[in-house]
Amino acid sequence: MASGRFITGDWGSSFMRLHLCEDGVPARVLETANGPGIKFCDDPEAVFFDVAGPWLEREGPLPVVLAGMVGSNVGWIDCPYAPCPANLDDLMAVMTRFEARGVQIAIVPGISCTNIFGLPDVMRGEEAQVFGWLGGASGQERRTLCLPGTHAKWCSVVGDRVTRFFTSMTGEMFEILVAHSLVGRGMAQAAPGSVIAAGDPAFVRGVETAVSDARLAFEHAVFSARSLLVTGALLPDAARPYLSGLLIGCEVRDAVTALAAAGEAVDHVTLIGAPALSPLYAAVLDRLGIAHAMADAHASSLAGLAALAGHAQRVPA
Repeated sequence: MASGRFITGDWGSSFMRLHLCEDGVPARVLETANGPGIKFCDDPEAVFFDVAGPWLEREGPLPVVLAGMVGSNVGWIDCPYAPCPANLDDLMAVMTRFEARGVQIAIVPGISCTNIFGLPDVMRGEEAQVFGWLGGASGQERRTLCLPGTHAKWCSVVGDRVTRFFTSMTGEMFEILVAHSLVGRGMAQAAPGSVIAAGDPAFVRGVETAVSDARLAFEHAVFSARSLLVTGALLPDAARPYLSGLLIGCEVRDAVTALAAAGEAVDHVTLIGAPALSPLYAAVLDRLGIAHAMADAHASSLAGLAALAGHAQRVPA
């Protein structure tokens, strides 16, 4: 493959991050530019060219590969999902391609499945992370991957194919509870840029509460973040990390139990997530005695998008 440059990026609901890249293993990021998420865009085409325009003016009509909610029914173009089981070649085969202002655009389709609960499930954007990580993985034939986030994904992988997955809305539930529910009242506000540490005693307490009693379902456990605070058994500064430990503890506990019941016993989990979030999930896995490894979501996404960009026509650098 001739050396060349291309534009790729994850364009989600809340945020756009584009990269000007150059061929290589791994692809080399030359520049990065950010923009608004799809939910803030009335005209996605105009927004894309506002952000990527300086590169295109300088470099010429580079090929573009995008993933995320840009391909949803509220995005630039509604792109059909690739059904599971799916690998990278399956995604390449059904990427939506079109031309805008003389530039060739390809949008990654996302993937869909019937999950272990017999319900439909979908992902957009995370598939780039999954296949980017799988491109550098070796060894195990069967794997369990977890992608922590607003809508966390638990993926079953055989070889190079995602066979099925399910979604946990833990991140969104946490934000809703903190910002809009009675449970969040009285909690100390988080300082700008602060993160919850896996070793925070309040987080550990939340995890322990969740995993020590299998009968304690999420809907029964969550109010304890309010009741402990009201009765003085939990300080305002500790309420937020306690709630986080409670929710993530319930998610991981229930996901492992559900996978085992579906015939997919879990003895190792690969976490593909942000550096601030994956350690929280790792702490729960440690408590459950389950081995784990961590991979960076951003690097994995870039690897997956660069591999998909290899399916597009390249422009020499």
